[in-house]
Amino acid sequence: MRSLPKALPAKVMAFAIALASLPLAGPALAAQEDVDLLKSYVGDWRGRGSAVLASTGKEETVVCRMAVEDTGTARVTFDGRCTLAGRTIAVAGTMIWNEQASQYEAAMSSVAGFQSLAIGRRNGDDIDFELINRNAEGKEYRVEAAMALQGAQIGMDLHITDLSTGGVTTAQVPFTQ
Repeated sequence: MRSLPKALPAKVMAFAIALASLPLAGPALAAQEDVDLLKSYVGDWRGRGSAVLASTGKEETVVCRMAVEDTGTARVTFDGRCTLAGRTIAVAGTMIWNEQASQYEAAMSSVAGFQSLAIGRRNGDDIDFELINRNAEGKEYRVEAAMALQGAQIGMDLHITDLSTGGVTTAQVPFTQ
């Protein structure tokens, strides 16, 4: 299996900037409870989890950090970096409460060419997002990610398929403040 690209920072930063400027939110008067829940995740997060690499089949430690920032009436952005097997993987995105549609929405991108939009499902005080790469055609990898805002932690699960070999890398990282 080919490894993930080491550096695509210019493309990722350009996408992240464009993503953060998207007018995803509906009217400014969002349901306050939903906005407050989303904004309760603002802060600096650290994570340590595990990954099974397709190239070796061995379990590796993943170390991550993520900043979640309040960037609007019903919006937060996140910017994260994870180190895995000597490589750094960056993810960035936006989560909103869309009052017009009465739903949570998330957009995310990574250096692996991952770009996705997802609807968040609320379960009590938790919000779950299932992000599937919408731009997989012509790419080397298909990436699926799940992000869960769960009380005092954020959970991130990744499933990366090398489209040329079929090899699968998985990772699970719980984040705490």
